[in-house]
Amino acid sequence: MKFTIDPETLREIPDSYEAWTQIGVAARMLGELSLAERALLNALDLRPSTAARLRLAHVFQWQGRLAEAHELFAACLATGEMPDFVHQHWGKCYFDEGRYAEAREHFRRALELREGGDPALVESTRVALTAAEARCS
Repeated sequence: MKFTIDPETLREIPDSYEAWTQIGVAARMLGELSLAERALLNALDLRPSTAARLRLAHVFQWQGRLAEAHELFAACLATGEMPDFVHQHWGKCYFDEGRYAEAREHFRRALELREGGDPALVESTRVALTAAEARCS
């Protein structure tokens, strides 16, 4: 992990997009959502990218800040970058809200985009789609 040493405290400070991203993703997975938000905002400042915005949207979703999450997911989709990831994660947001029909449509679109690609990504989308379809019927 890349870092610099704070000359006053002698503590390490992450100073790369990759470091802040790793911290943010790990913190989100551990439920440390305020830390995740801070880390991912730092990553976004260092590299304003679709991937960084998508990770931050996921944190907003887990924080229950759904309007902000949807706004970021829409902005990510508008870039045209990583559309399969955007649809997959936006679908999860709708799923968390209990809006299963909308989730299903995002998962279907993600699956269309992923078909023939990475088998692990295809499988994760199939699992999500099956879960959404089970709740729609």
